[in-house]
Amino acid sequence: MATVTLASPRAWQHPAWLSVACHPVLLSSALSLFLFFYGLSAGELYRTENLRAIIAAEFLRSGDWIVPRLYGEPLFTKPPGMYAAIAAASWPFGGVTEWTARLPSSIAATLTVFLFYWYFARQLGRAAGLVAGMILPLSVMWLDKAPSAEIDMLQVFWVAAAIIFFLRALEEQDKETRRQGDREKRSLSPCLRVSVSPCLRVWSWWLLSLICVAGGVLTKWTSPVFFYATVVTLLWRRRQLKLLWSREHLVSAALAAGICLAWVGAAVYRTGWHELYGTVSREAFQRLWPPDHYEAQKLLAPNHDHSFYPWKQCLLHPFKLWAMNVPWSAFALVTLWPGFGRFWDERGRQLLQAMHCWVWPNLLFWSIIPEHASRHSAPLFPGIAGLAAMVWFALLTGKLKFGAGAASNRWRIAFVSLVACWLVVKLVFVHVVIPERNPARAPRAKGEQLAALVPPGQTLYLFHLKDEGIMFYYSRLRSPAAPPVRRLAKPEQLPSSREPVYCILEKSEWDTWKQNRRAEALLHLEDEQKAPIVLVKCE
Repeated sequence: MATVTLASPRAWQHPAWLSVACHPVLLSSALSLFLFFYGLSAGELYRTENLRAIIAAEFLRSGDWIVPRLYGEPLFTKPPGMYAAIAAASWPFGGVTEWTARLPSSIAATLTVFLFYWYFARQLGRAAGLVAGMILPLSVMWLDKAPSAEIDMLQVFWVAAAIIFFLRALEEQDKETRRQGDREKRSLSPCLRVSVSPCLRVWSWWLLSLICVAGGVLTKWTSPVFFYATVVTLLWRRRQLKLLWSREHLVSAALAAGICLAWVGAAVYRTGWHELYGTVSREAFQRLWPPDHYEAQKLLAPNHDHSFYPWKQCLLHPFKLWAMNVPWSAFALVTLWPGFGRFWDERGRQLLQAMHCWVWPNLLFWSIIPEHASRHSAPLFPGIAGLAAMVWFALLTGKLKFGAGAASNRWRIAFVSLVACWLVVKLVFVHVVIPERNPARAPRAKGEQLAALVPPGQTLYLFHLKDEGIMFYYSRLRSPAAPPVRRLAKPEQLPSSREPVYCILEKSEWDTWKQNRRAEALLHLEDEQKAPIVLVKCE
């Protein structure tokens, strides 16, 4: 029978293994450099990476960093945050490439690791900070999304920063409350009860937290859900819900809302209200409202049998998210044992409570709604890593023991082995998985074929084609001043010109081509989904 015992405080307050190890900051830096920057330019852009990159390239080409545009049309399915980050990272190098498109995600992942190290080290010591910083990026989601041009990692950073800065604001708020109580007990005059410095610290952390929420909103619309699900649950557990009506929170929230509304106003001014509202509302209802989600699924896959509400997916979603965080999620479950909180002082128990409030409300919410893509739940993964880090810190320092006389040294060996194995997994992912996931699609080679046939001064038109991979690599071969790719609603809108006009069509569009102008098929090829497409020259 396994038994759980408490080690004496002296056994874990000053861990000897930390003194002989590398400095935690240096070790965290080395791990981040390898996990997030090694293989940054490996392989062509994959799937929606191309969409992010091509819109960011349009930012640089047009100089309009307010409205995301795809082939000249506004695209508000996501806010401009990630596109602007890619454009800013690419601008010094003259254009968007594979590695500059992925650079913002790598930087965001690194900053998130250091945020975790900083906060855990503040609460439990440098050893705990090191453990938390090392566990955080060792999961399937981080392996795939950290060095990618996807939005997810930047959103994880904004949400994690917002929650951690909120926890610091809560600490300062509690300190200020205790100070006020001490002054009242000593019957000091009201004018002496004002403490400028602590109040400024409370305001600063609240402002930082809500500004990060604004950054999250401008990156992905769902960011406030993760933040307020955590905050409201934690304040409810601590019986401090009144802080939601405090002036610090309300003013900071108003400032964050003002930042977001300023962008909304600028975007509406340039494109019109209906364009923005129509896209955002459609995206939201498809993911959150069962009737709209049902209709959207029928359109995407008409031959499949879709249920009105995906009950099976709702039940399986928590297990799917937990599987994406193996092996750490298995250890995170240990924190559900009622006696686990006895291992910690007040600061440790508050940290444990905060991590639980980060995980479970968000896990419940994103399991209930009809949209169950795992990447949409990525901002709750740091909470799982935080719970696992507390268990591993207790094991590594001998604070928590499984089995009679179990040595913490075995857990240290196991921890180092797990980290080493993950480094091998990273190498395999970069050198085996990435090169093999895109060769059949070959977007770069097909983009080069198109660029060789379309004269440099010509605009390439398309209608229903959706293949940002080929179009991104095609556009990369044009000069920044060259006419871009543009989308038209129908062939009748092709411009009249004495010079030939070039357009790329789906095979069905070419088969039903009924234009009076003479057209010649220059190139037949397949898009990234293996559907036939045709490059057409119109006289």
